[in-house]
Amino acid sequence: MKIANSKHYAKSLVAVGKECGCFNELYDDLKDVSGKLDANLDFKKVLLNKQVSFARKQEIVKQIFQDFIGERTYNFIFLLLKHEKLALLNEILILARRMNLSETDAVEVVVETAVPLSVDQEKAIAQILKQGIGVNAILRNVINEGLIGGLKLKIHDTIIDSSVFGKIFRLKEKIEKFE
Repeated sequence: MKIANSKHYAKSLVAVGKECGCFNELYDDLKDVSGKLDANLDFKKVLLNKQVSFARKQEIVKQIFQDFIGERTYNFIFLLLKHEKLALLNEILILARRMNLSETDAVEVVVETAVPLSVDQEKAIAQILKQGIGVNAILRNVINEGLIGGLKLKIHDTIIDSSVFGKIFRLKEKIEKFE
C-alpha cells in the first residue's frame, strides 16, 4: 500500500485549482485555515486527535469555518482529515505554491519595504524584474520598518538589498575593515 506524502496532496491541490480556475482562492482559504489552526493549538489538537471520529471533525470544521471558506476548501480539508494528514497542511501549501508558480513560469518575489508599496510601484518593480532578469514576478510585499527606506528583494535564495539600513550596514563593515 502506497502512502501519500505532502507532494501528492500539493499536486492534487494545484490540479483542482487549475481545473476550476480558482487556485489562488483555494490557497488563500487554506492559508487562512492554517493560520487559525496554528493560532489555536487546542483546536488543532482536537482535529489531529485519532480518538475523535472523522464525522465529528467534519462537524467541527464546518461549524468553525462556515462563513469563511468555500466548498472545495472544505473538501480538501476533509480529505486531509480522513487520511490524517492535516498536520502537513503548511508543507502542502508551500509545495503547492511552488508547483503552481513553476507551471505558470512565475516566481514569487518577496519585497521588503518600510511602507506598503502602491499598485504602480508593484507594477514598476515587476516590469524591471521582467526586463532585467527575465522573471515573471508575483510580488509579496512585507513591511519591515527597520529598513528605513529603499527595499530588499528576495528571489529564491538571492537577496538584493538596496535599503537604507543595508547600505549603512555595508558602509559600517567597510569602515571597520580599515580600522
